[in-house]
Amino acid sequence: MQARGQATFERILDATAEVLDKVGTDALTTNLIARTANVNVATLYQYFPNKQAVLLALFKRQNGPRLEIGMRMLGGMSQSSDWRSRVAKGIQAAAEARRNMGGVAALRLAMRSSPDLLEHDRDQLDQLAGALAHELMDSGLREEKARLVARCAVEALTSLLDLGTADDGDARVVEQATAMVTAYLAPYLDKAGPAGRAKPRRK
Repeated sequence: MQARGQATFERILDATAEVLDKVGTDALTTNLIARTANVNVATLYQYFPNKQAVLLALFKRQNGPRLEIGMRMLGGMSQSSDWRSRVAKGIQAAAEARRNMGGVAALRLAMRSSPDLLEHDRDQLDQLAGALAHELMDSGLREEKARLVARCAVEALTSLLDLGTADDGDARVVEQATAMVTAYLAPYLDKAGPAGRAKPRRK
């Protein structure tokens, strides 16, 4: 019964992604999700109390792999001489993950526009920003500035990836996002100057 219940749960999320691709969030209803998933709407309500709960569950399922990619990219980045390549690969992997997931564009819009969902989106961004701030502090940046730089970098990158997703995965947006993030982080992560001297701790 547990395996069957999990299969129904996943089928509902798959149907939600499918419906989001077709009609967006405004026309999304639990009845439409249930019909697409080939389950009774009463069955859907056994798993989810409302439409927002379905969207949140889909967000968590989709964002888990993307968050893992981001954390893997950031881990030890300040100690890598090839951090630019690591950032580029991480951003490309995140963009690719978005392209392979249904309903992402509409779901991202819902996460940013709904007060009930926004707090969950911000929690995920806080995790990435915290990891990046840690790397920036390891490279010599003071904590307050490191957290500000990390927040700006993560917010800007997420917004650009959202733009690229809305534009059917436009590769040019991903390229510009990569260029922007690397240029922004370079003064803080390039620890040695022209003579190979370590940079002092930055304010």
